[in-house]
Amino acid sequence: MNFKQMSQIIPEQETENFKVVHHLATAEDVRRCKMFDRKGEYSDFKEGTYVELKTKKSLFSNIVMSDTPMELRTNLEAIYNSNGNVLIGGLGIGAILLLIQEKPEVKSIIVIEKYKEIIEMIKPNLSLNEKVTIIQGDIFEWIPEENTKFDTIYFDIWNNICGDNYSEMKELKKRFRKFLNKENENKWIGYWREEDCRRAR
Repeated sequence: MNFKQMSQIIPEQETENFKVVHHLATAEDVRRCKMFDRKGEYSDFKEGTYVELKTKKSLFSNIVMSDTPMELRTNLEAIYNSNGNVLIGGLGIGAILLLIQEKPEVKSIIVIEKYKEIIEMIKPNLSLNEKVTIIQGDIFEWIPEENTKFDTIYFDIWNNICGDNYSEMKELKKRFRKFLNKENENKWIGYWREEDCRRAR
């Protein structure tokens, strides 16, 4: 899977609540990261420039999305399974969206992004095709049009791994199950790092 070099696509910028930064990972950064990587999640982490979308006011981890190998790898399942009409909760930096839109078996993509600032920072820099529609809204409140069916539903709205996220995942699954196209044998619904959040729960 050939991801785009996002540092060449998304420039550094900031709004009142968010900012995009280009983080240069040095050899020392890589060494230190791997030294404390107990799960081996950063075994393929290399020197280079990475894009980080950050919230400016968080008291905890403030990275919303990045294009480190770990972040991209943990979204691969959504890319592989995307087909038909696709619903995505969360825009992030658009890294997976750029690949999903290129799949011939994907007919349309609706992205629901809660924050207008993120849309304004990220969307203008993405070369999106006619399949893609980005809507500002809260995925917990947004309601698809009547009789809408999706073949693929993917939620990536969480910044970290914790048990509370799993409770929200179950809520979203219950909410959107009726919009999944049951006639499609390749239908799929998933969440970013669902199994890890389930274990944390």
